[in-house]
Amino acid sequence: MICLNTLADVAGIISDSDLDDDLRALIAHRGWQAYADHPSHLSEDTRIVVVQGGDTPDVINTALGWPITDDYAEEPTYDSLKDFGLWFEIVYRGRCGRDTVVFVENSPATEMGLHYLCLAHFWTEVGGR
Repeated sequence: MICLNTLADVAGIISDSDLDDDLRALIAHRGWQAYADHPSHLSEDTRIVVVQGGDTPDVINTALGWPITDDYAEEPTYDSLKDFGLWFEIVYRGRCGRDTVVFVENSPATEMGLHYLCLAHFWTEVGGR
């Protein structure tokens, strides 16, 4: 689990060569957008959370501040969900007083309920089957 609350957090994580290049590019892009909208106020207006394979429901829900997975999960109320191949991006606008961007690893090791939420958004039945 990675939680980024400041521009310094974003700068630090995008320079981490051990992190997936695609994820670093996504974080850099969203961090830049947040900065462009509200210079020097990332912690007040936007936060970025990265859910990786192996993160448990308790860890995920605690980091977000609301239940997104497991038995107490709310109905999906995200504003957008995008597929970037190895990563999904879920955006919640104005939740808990600020925007939250959640990057979810597209992996069998990712918590099943959250991974299913992302996959189900894009998988639809074709031709009534």
